[in-house]
Amino acid sequence: MADARDSLTDGELQSEIELVGDLVVAATSSDGPLPQEEIDRLLGVEADQEAATQEAGHPAEVDPGQKIDPDD
Repeated sequence: MADARDSLTDGELQSEIELVGDLVVAATSSDGPLPQEEIDRLLGVEADQEAATQEAGHPAEVDPGQKIDPDD
């Protein structure tokens, strides 16, 4: 039979709590707002993710009146 503590363990939730903890520690030790690059680093987000998305043909913003050619 599984131990009661083992059945209440959620690895994904624990990882998220650790990420939030890392952000809190960094924010409290900072003299001002954390730069976006530091937040991304703490969260493990790749800095070039937006650039890669744009290179893949997904524009960051689309003008509501802009016509999109599916052949482009």
